[in-house]
Amino acid sequence: MSLQLTRNGAVAEILMDRAERMNALDTAFWSELPRLLDEVDADPSIRVLLLQGSGKHFSAGMDLDFFPAIRERDNGEPGRYRDWIRRKVLALQAALTRLETLRVPVIAVTQGACIGGALDLACCTNLRFATADAYFRIHEINIGMMADLGVLQRLPRLLPAALVQELALTGRPMNAAEALQRGFVNAVSDSHEQALQLARETAARIAALSPLAVVGTKAALNHARDHRVADGLEFASLWNAAMFVSEDVPLALTAQRQRGSAQFQDLLP
Repeated sequence: MSLQLTRNGAVAEILMDRAERMNALDTAFWSELPRLLDEVDADPSIRVLLLQGSGKHFSAGMDLDFFPAIRERDNGEPGRYRDWIRRKVLALQAALTRLETLRVPVIAVTQGACIGGALDLACCTNLRFATADAYFRIHEINIGMMADLGVLQRLPRLLPAALVQELALTGRPMNAAEALQRGFVNAVSDSHEQALQLARETAARIAALSPLAVVGTKAALNHARDHRVADGLEFASLWNAAMFVSEDVPLALTAQRQRGSAQFQDLLP
């Protein structure tokens, strides 16, 4: 898998460029993605990350060549082999979780297939824009295994429970229209170019806002997902108590009164 990181002002883009294999997630992807995300996190001038796939499909999920390679590591000692598998799965999970822990919001643009591991990936993003031909599938059950990279944990927080049960247990695809109706994607466009343009416009709008406020909002939403309401309120009070001294608030208020736009400083590296 070739991953290309480009910059357009405060917006970074990662392109999965393996169209001839439907951007299947191979071994190289799982090591390259965390490295690029670390690079994005280390650059304070980047305020939004956009993720897309080349060709007709976002991604067909895990490269099927990945599974025989796992069996090749069997050294005949069951305990050690299974411990290695457990650690391998944890490493794959951590690579996707890195999208959630990334300082800045992540936007995915999906066209065609978004199945298996690719759906795990999409669940870790903050916003999702799709083309009319996009479809989403928990494919693992169709190949005799339980999904283990996060979709069974994250999708129930993004879709109604009964629908998640159906998708997970039947392996049927959810098309773009249903995904929009159910709130999984933010918008559906007729073409990949239109979806990408809408995603870029949304990214630019986010990038123009206070980076402190955006980072804090992403952190608060992630915290709220995993904690009680009371804990989330406490988190928000502590965050704003620490960050309210920033000059971003008076800058934003002045810009609103003057019907202009504020220029916010980048965060520190």
